[in-house]
Amino acid sequence: EEEGLLANATKVGAHLRAALERELAGVAGVKEIRGQGLMLGIELDRACGVIMNRALEAGLLLSVTADTVVRLVPPLIITEAEADEIVSILVPVIKSFLAETA
Repeated sequence: EEEGLLANATKVGAHLRAALERELAGVAGVKEIRGQGLMLGIELDRACGVIMNRALEAGLLLSVTADTVVRLVPPLIITEAEADEIVSILVPVIKSFLAETA
């Protein structure tokens, strides 16, 4: 509470989600972006486990659940600038993957 982590998670989570929704809007293969606060999932229409390694090679640690959901759980102290960096790394990885597997 003293450090305002919950408020930060709410604010930065909304920023991150809005950026992902804006950048992935209309991209074939993206079914849904969902979550709350900083716990976000990007559901794709196909198995996407390979995205974990591609993101890691680009400097981003994430996980894939249920074979089709890219899961983001950044730290509660993340800044909006760092959230923008996540988007700048992740969106090209997702778009490239979807284009290759179309």
